Amino acid sequence: MNGETLNRLRALREENDDAGAFMCAMRPRFQRMTQRHENGTAPRAVSAYQLFQTPAEIARQLVAAAGVLPGMRVLEPSAGLGRLLDALPACEVTAVESSLVIAGELFRQNREGVTLLQRDFLICQPPELGLFDRVVMNPPFHLSSDVRHILHALTFLKPGGRLAALCLNTHHRVTALHHLSDSWLELPETTFAKEGTRVSTVLLTITKPNSNP
Repeated sequence: MNGETLNRLRALREENDDAGAFMCAMRPRFQRMTQRHENGTAPRAVSAYQLFQTPAEIARQLVAAAGVLPGMRVLEPSAGLGRLLDALPACEVTAVESSLVIAGELFRQNREGVTLLQRDFLICQPPELGLFDRVVMNPPFHLSSDVRHILHALTFLKPGGRLAALCLNTHHRVTALHHLSDSWLELPETTFAKEGTRVSTVLLTITKPNSNP
């Protein structure tokens, strides 16, 4: 077995271990959901696979870390139910959400200054959406989706633009993203506790280099 094959097997094992740990962390959330009754005591449920909303304080930290200023052109590529949109100042925002159900909720919010697209962000391209001053994002984590989304989002930044994102805190993510990052802040495992999961996450920032003159 050659070295390339061994490296690929190791990477697959890491991804499998990450997925197993993530599903274990989500189990309490699903157990609580199965115990709810449709008797008026539970809130109206809006859910989608991999929807873990950004806590309001973390949303504010992401926006501050990105250095978002009023009037900037901002991309939110995993919009969810709009927690990061709530934290943004008055900007020209493009929000992308893959879930038809969740996008429907966002459309009903009718946010001023926000252009909403219901599609898979990974098939979006810069010629379609344009380039942005800032990107703020809480991408899906399952099977290294966060790495793929973050690397793809970097292609939408203007030279000198900055991205702020959340990702899982694992060896695979450190290898893929830490060397690109300006900052790498490990968050407490309780960060997403109210959203029904306890996973170790990182808040990172990446600045796109300015073009050469």
